Amino acid sequence: MTETVEPKSDRNSLGKASFVIGLIALAVSFIPIVGFVSWLLAPLAILFGLIALMRPSKSLAIVGIITGAIALLVCYLWLEGTKGVGQAMNADTFNNTGETLDLSTAPIIDTTIKGLWNEMEANKVAAGQKYGEKRLQFKGERIADFGGDAQNPTLSIQAAQKDYVIHSVVVSFDATNGNSIAKLSKGDTVDFICTKVSETIFEGFSLSGCTLNPSDK
Repeated sequence: MTETVEPKSDRNSLGKASFVIGLIALAVSFIPIVGFVSWLLAPLAILFGLIALMRPSKSLAIVGIITGAIALLVCYLWLEGTKGVGQAMNADTFNNTGETLDLSTAPIIDTTIKGLWNEMEANKVAAGQKYGEKRLQFKGERIADFGGDAQNPTLSIQAAQKDYVIHSVVVSFDATNGNSIAKLSKGDTVDFICTKVSETIFEGFSLSGCTLNPSDK
């Protein structure tokens, strides 16, 4: 009599789970914003894979561990890249030394939001030579919008219009200007002095370390 031998089923379900989760984690890790899910999936794939190595049929477990590890690496590179962008956005565009400068008594140079925008668009190096290590004074700038709160108030000033797109510059003040800014309205004009220019992630720049001129307080 001939006996029928049934093939043994793969009992290493954790290996399969590690493989599937690892692939998903790796695929998702390359997608901006959504990729944060891989911080959860990748360690899970590695954990399942390590446990599955103690069982027969280890190939899927090994692949799961590898894909999970690569997914974690991609997530780490995203994190470092995001930090780099944040540091670049917070850096003073005209301070290439990286040193902390006290500009409280630095010379004052007059400019306008639109003028500074155009100069930076034309030649940022030349703009840096002109405005670096100086306090920038703006007069009669019209308020387009408000942001922040009384402790960290911001104003938006229109800088340029290209192809029907309006570009604005965000001007950040400290808490000492909060009450004065709360009394203003859209369309009002203000005079202020800023000590720091920072490039934004897309096009343009922002201003910080700003204070209203006494006449506007």
